[in-house]
Amino acid sequence: MKTENPITLAHFFDKMIHENPKQVISTFKDEINVFTIDELNHKANLLAKGLVYIGVGKGTPVALVLSGTTNCLTFVVALSKIAAVVVPLSKDIDVEQFSDVLKIGKINTVGFYADQFLERFKKVIPNYLESERGYINNSSFPNLKNVVTFGSIKNRGIFTTRELMLLGEHTDDFEIEELSAQISAEDVFIRSYAYSKKNKLNISETTHGDIINEHFSISALQNFILNAV
Repeated sequence: MKTENPITLAHFFDKMIHENPKQVISTFKDEINVFTIDELNHKANLLAKGLVYIGVGKGTPVALVLSGTTNCLTFVVALSKIAAVVVPLSKDIDVEQFSDVLKIGKINTVGFYADQFLERFKKVIPNYLESERGYINNSSFPNLKNVVTFGSIKNRGIFTTRELMLLGEHTDDFEIEELSAQISAEDVFIRSYAYSKKNKLNISETTHGDIINEHFSISALQNFILNAV
């Protein structure tokens, strides 16, 4: 099914809120924490403002180690609102491939939930544990600045989504409204990196318009993101 006038994910989400703010959504496989679209939007707006505060914005590549949780969906929606680019990763990605994606993708921020991924991350960026949050300084990955966890891991070098939402509570809406207004249907929202059987790295891109044209529900968007890993 195609829309006559492709819109961005943020605009489409706003339309859903306007039409049915109390609609209950299924958040990946998380059946305990069920949210209405309005509640999810409120959390995503706070997180979006927190992400802008730490330097994420239009075109910023954010590697996302996906997990079936409400916080993961909130993170995806927040990134769509500020024109960032999602780079989906499997929690099982090996160290060498992860390093390649960080370099080639010029990744600014890594978000993850799975604790086992943290051990793999330590092997690639061993000094992040000594870094202040937002100030990772690694010569091999000069673009990488932030690490964000959807869980409750506490460490000097890691932001939690809860902390970013708290930052968002004290940040004006102006910046995310301005970023949202700059997004077009042609802007890339998902950039996927995959290795072929011959170990060749293939890159594919999906725009806001691509997703809206084919997927008209939150659950379909979730499946699309998960299948992009």
